[in-house]
Amino acid sequence: MTTPKSATIPLRVGLVAGALVITGCWSIDGDLGVFTEGDTATGGDGTSTSESAGTSVGSDPGTGTAAPTSTGSGDENGESGEWTCPEGQPKLAPLWTAHLGFDSPDHYLHNSFAVLSDGRIAVAAGSFSTFPQGTGVMWVDGDGSSQDWVFSPEDRPGYGSIGIRRAPDDSLVALGYDFEDEGTLMRLTRVPADGSPVTVVDAELGHMAFLGDFALVGDSAVVIGRGYEEDEPFVMWVAQVDLASGALEWEVSPPSVNPVLGMRVTVGPNGEIVAAHATAGGGGAEFKLWRLGDDGSVLWTADLLDPPAMTYELLDLVVTPGEQVVALVQHYYPAKITAHAVGLVEGEVRWETQIAVEDESGAPGFGGALVDPDALVLPVARGPETFYSGDMADPLTVSLVRLSFAGEILDDTPLSLTDLTAGYHTLMPARGKCGDLLLLHAGLAGPEKYRLWSFAP
Repeated sequence: MTTPKSATIPLRVGLVAGALVITGCWSIDGDLGVFTEGDTATGGDGTSTSESAGTSVGSDPGTGTAAPTSTGSGDENGESGEWTCPEGQPKLAPLWTAHLGFDSPDHYLHNSFAVLSDGRIAVAAGSFSTFPQGTGVMWVDGDGSSQDWVFSPEDRPGYGSIGIRRAPDDSLVALGYDFEDEGTLMRLTRVPADGSPVTVVDAELGHMAFLGDFALVGDSAVVIGRGYEEDEPFVMWVAQVDLASGALEWEVSPPSVNPVLGMRVTVGPNGEIVAAHATAGGGGAEFKLWRLGDDGSVLWTADLLDPPAMTYELLDLVVTPGEQVVALVQHYYPAKITAHAVGLVEGEVRWETQIAVEDESGAPGFGGALVDPDALVLPVARGPETFYSGDMADPLTVSLVRLSFAGEILDDTPLSLTDLTAGYHTLMPARGKCGDLLLLHAGLAGPEKYRLWSFAP
């Protein structure tokens, strides 16, 4: 029997960010950490950086469960000691649990994170200390110990972001928006990995008022969103902007029905752009995917609507090996999770799989998917209430579902979420430096429920 180590992270605000250099054993491709073997690369003027908390999570001699071992607890500049990856652990054995706590009531976390090539973990963060809200990240070491915060400058806040993405140069990009004088201003915040100053630029997206999702392609960001509440029927927009300047490169408005929720965009390994919208509710139903060219032109449209449509929402969209794109949908009343695949080149429908359905064990929900080299990985949480009705009092059981790229369920393995007996269904997955599975519980959860777990590869 294995028992994970638990690390509480008391973060302090107000110092200067230090660069972190960690000896690596894996390299990471993509902001959610799809791994290939190889050497890792070495990893602002924000408002703060904290001291290292001095929390090192190592072997537990009573259980044999080992987390990455740190050779030092950090120095006065915030630099961490090197740490090594554990070996010989059972698959999905709990390694460590980090309680992402902090001093300031002005700070909060989004349910979005990325892993850098040196192993540092960046969790999307916001701050109420400025108006409009500031944007930044919480840094967490790859062994679960704390490092620092960094935010957009107070005189140029990045606005409350919808998440962060990892750029090819290992910087973090956040996209946020805010209303000003009945208009909408959107900003790109870039957090360099080496501690250089945080930069913020306005994004020229005048047509969009509410952002749904964004993805990075080369030196640009592709964004999907919709128009103002008073402009019904809503208009959905997809646009590409330059990361450095925020300049609009192109925009397109695929015909859409009731684009309120369920808008997602993803980018393939060769820059293939796919946008999607799937919702069903009082305003109508739609389930469509659009493949877009590098100039925004629509190359194909896939219509997956299968009436009668019950209440559902598209929560994630990913490109997988085998030149296909997979849409992952959360259904409500009754709760279930389905996956739908279409070909990336032609848009042909390939397969549909029911991943989980509400039963005596509870109502299933999820936050996002992870594309491993050999399977699609989905953390499924179950509680006694349906997805929307559940609250922080819901006890959760969690399992990790692996889905083949042909739509077959390969396995469904229970996971133990140490130090969290109740919470939301929306767990977010990523791969850590050592190939470990990381799960984040943040966002609506509230600070007392912010957790990050690591499980053996």
